[in-house]
Amino acid sequence: MRPGVVGSRANAVSPCRELGIDGPTFFLCAAEHSGDALGASLIEALRSSFPKARFIGVGGPKMTKAGCRILADPTRHSAMLLGAARQVGFWLRLLKEIRRQLETERPAVVIPIDSPPVNLRVARAARDLKIPVCYYVAPQLWAWAPWRINKVRARTDTLCCVLPFEEEYFRNRGVNAVYVGHPIFESKPSGDVLTPPLPTGNIKIALFPGSRRSEIDANLPVMLRSIIVAQGRHPGTVFAAAAADSDRLWQIRQEARKASVKIDIRAGCADDIIRWADLVLTVSGTATLQIARYHKPMIIIYAVAGWKWNLAGRYLIQTKYMSLVNILANRELTPEFMPFYGSPDPVVNRLLDLIAHASQRQEISRQLSELTSPMLTFAKARSPSKRVVDEIRKLMPRGT
Repeated sequence: MRPGVVGSRANAVSPCRELGIDGPTFFLCAAEHSGDALGASLIEALRSSFPKARFIGVGGPKMTKAGCRILADPTRHSAMLLGAARQVGFWLRLLKEIRRQLETERPAVVIPIDSPPVNLRVARAARDLKIPVCYYVAPQLWAWAPWRINKVRARTDTLCCVLPFEEEYFRNRGVNAVYVGHPIFESKPSGDVLTPPLPTGNIKIALFPGSRRSEIDANLPVMLRSIIVAQGRHPGTVFAAAAADSDRLWQIRQEARKASVKIDIRAGCADDIIRWADLVLTVSGTATLQIARYHKPMIIIYAVAGWKWNLAGRYLIQTKYMSLVNILANRELTPEFMPFYGSPDPVVNRLLDLIAHASQRQEISRQLSELTSPMLTFAKARSPSKRVVDEIRKLMPRGT
């Protein structure tokens, strides 16, 4: 934390006291499904420490259920919000409303969650109003857009990192960064039995085609092509797909029908589907860590137009590997096809190879266990949400 900031806030009079509110107000902003889930868990952890706290912000159904007064739900928008031209007007209007709410409510702390294109602007609005900012899930500047470091440094008081190496990366660049653990390792499997049960077969393959419409449009076709070939070669193979919500479930179902593939599609059952699977086809992103937590072998893809990659992508990406699992392992622990464009044959061939060789799947599973064990141990010692609450508490004005 920058010199002089802590003291000035520690001695400030609580805005909650000035407004006659019994507990502090927190403002959270989550733009996507993953951030909505993190926001809901964080609200529960904050309420344990501040039973009379109020929560307002931007998020989805999970944050709403957790008791947050939602100004808008970006997770319902079908397009990839961050970067879609037709969504610019939506965000400009929403950012204006967020600033107005911050001025009116004067929350004790503003908590942007992931989604840096939006949340760095939310952080700037908070800092302009001298409201502390605890940013949860560090922008992946180590992978791309390192020039944003000045914005992160200027607009955050505390940056809560979810990957082990990020704390040192950001601290070396003048950011008050703290490793809090990855929330994927915080949630506990329910142990409930799904009704109806997932299908049984010789080989069980799960599909994780993404949480956004655009991701599914780009990645599901190659997944469907791959499993059609797999089923032809191995007739006892069965499939299940994880959907982020009912809208994405409908989208996946329509595409599966067009391809004449039988898939059991479930929404809100990601952990159950992972535990059920022998092998997973997944898009890149947080889902890869969720799958790695259960030590399941996977093939990671992320489709992008070849011209986009050759024009800009190859020059922006800073890392040797592009999936989180392989970045953490610093080797290709699991097969990744990123960027993916052109013929699906390489993905199909790798899938057939893993189906045919159980020993390869077992070795990948063993290495995933070794990779994730330290992260799981860290999260069990104290949950990431509670660690974030610890950091938020340090930023709060005296008397809250």
